Amino acid sequence: MNQSADNEYFPKNYQHSRGVFLAGINQAAGPKSIGQWIVPGKKDNDLVVDHVYLQPTEKTETLFVLTSGIHGSETYAGAAVQAMFIKEILPKLDRCSIGIFIAHAMNPYGFKHHQRCTEAGVNLNRNFSVSGENFKRRSEVSAQMCERFIERKPVVSLKSSFLQKMTLKDSKPVFDGVTMDELIKGTSPGQFERPQDWEFGGFGPEPQTKAFTDKMAELMPKYKKIVVFDLHTGLGDRKRLHLLMDEPGKSVDAKLFAELIKPEADKEFYTFTPPEAEGFYPVHGALNSAFGELATDNQQVLALTMEYGTLGHSQEDQLIGLNSFALAHQGHFHGYANPILAEQIIRENFERSRPPGPHWEQEVIKAARGLFERVFGRLAENVNF
Repeated sequence: MNQSADNEYFPKNYQHSRGVFLAGINQAAGPKSIGQWIVPGKKDNDLVVDHVYLQPTEKTETLFVLTSGIHGSETYAGAAVQAMFIKEILPKLDRCSIGIFIAHAMNPYGFKHHQRCTEAGVNLNRNFSVSGENFKRRSEVSAQMCERFIERKPVVSLKSSFLQKMTLKDSKPVFDGVTMDELIKGTSPGQFERPQDWEFGGFGPEPQTKAFTDKMAELMPKYKKIVVFDLHTGLGDRKRLHLLMDEPGKSVDAKLFAELIKPEADKEFYTFTPPEAEGFYPVHGALNSAFGELATDNQQVLALTMEYGTLGHSQEDQLIGLNSFALAHQGHFHGYANPILAEQIIRENFERSRPPGPHWEQEVIKAARGLFERVFGRLAENVNF
C-alpha cells in the first residue's frame, strides 16, 4: 500500500470533506439510502450531517455503524478513515447479510470552526440519553473541581489555573491536593448543569443527537448483531489506535467482543484500553451508550470507540493536553488578553485533535485498515482482503 496516498484521505476542510463523502457513497454499489440531518446554527446556514444506509442484499443479520466527528475538531481523522472505508473496504464486502450505516461529521459546527463542542457549547459525546435520565444527573465532584480550577476571566497566560497550582508528590503532579487522575476522572465523565463548566452534556439532546437516535431505533430491531465504531482522536499513545469501551454492559456483549476483537493477535494495529486505565475514563451520555439503551435482550451489541493518540500518554504529554484544553475552554467563554495569545492557544488545542505532519496521518489509516480487515474477516464470509 502506498502510504503517501493515505495522506490524501485527509480532508482540507468541512466542505471538502462533505464533497468527498457524498461522492464516495454515491458511487457505492448496491441498494442504499442517502440523507442528511440539518443542524441549525447562528453563525452558519450550511451545517448538515450527511449519512448513508447501505442495505443488505438478502437478510438482516449484522448492522455495522461507523460515525465520525462527535468532537468537531477530530473529524479530520474520522472523515479520512470513513473515506478509506468507503473506497477500500466496502467494495470487498459481501453485503448479503450486513447492513452498513455511516454518519459523517456528527458535529459539523465543530468541524467547520475547529471546535470540540457544538455551537451551544455541548460536548456531543455526553449528549446521548435515550431515556433522558442522564440530563437529570448531578455531579458535585465536577462542580467543585471546576469552581477550584476554572478562572472566570480572560486568559492572560500560557499556564492554566490548575497548572499554576501544581506540585509534585512522589514524582506525580498534584493540583491543590488533587491528583491528575482524580482531576480527569472527576470532570471528564460529563455534567449536565453548568454550560460554562468542563464537559457540559447539555440540558437535552442536540438536533443531530435526536435524529441519530431515532434512526438507530428504526434500523436496529431488524438485526441480530450491532457493531459500532465511533471515531475519535486525542487520548492514548501518539500514533497508536486505542479501542475503548464504556463500562461493561448492554453496549458491549462479551461474546461478540471475544469473537471480533483479539488484541494480542491484532497488536500490530491497535491496543485495547479498559475504561479504568489511568488517564482514561468512562463517560455519561456517550454515543455508544445509546446502542445499549436501544438494544433488546436477544440482540448482541459491540459499540467501541476508535481513539487515535495524538500528543502521547506520558505524564508530561497528559499535562500539556490538559493545560491546552483548560486554556481553550476559558478563552472560549471569557476571551483572551490579546490576539497573539489567542492564536497560539487555539492552534495548540486544535493540534490535540489533528497533529501536523504526514506520519501521524499514515498511521491512522494503516491502523484503521488493519482493524477493519480483521473484524470483517471474522464477521463475514466471502471477503477478499
